[in-house]
Amino acid sequence: MSEMNILYDSQHFYMAEFSGSEGIELVDKSAGRGGFLEGDVAHKLRASMEHLFSDDPSAESVDEFLESYDALLNNPVVVH
Repeated sequence: MSEMNILYDSQHFYMAEFSGSEGIELVDKSAGRGGFLEGDVAHKLRASMEHLFSDDPSAESVDEFLESYDALLNNPVVVH
């Protein structure tokens, strides 16, 4: 069983990583879409988030940054 670590959660976005995985799950709650980002994309997102949070950003500025990843979120969110 893999453990989930929530990296970010706001009104508009949700981001988590799972133990044993190098990827990041990113969900746009407003659009109802998500995706699992791996490899260079996940590494770049993680590094960008660390840099962004070093400046104590507002949730709005983080959400605005995450909107740049919307094109990669192709899976509809299904609640079960």
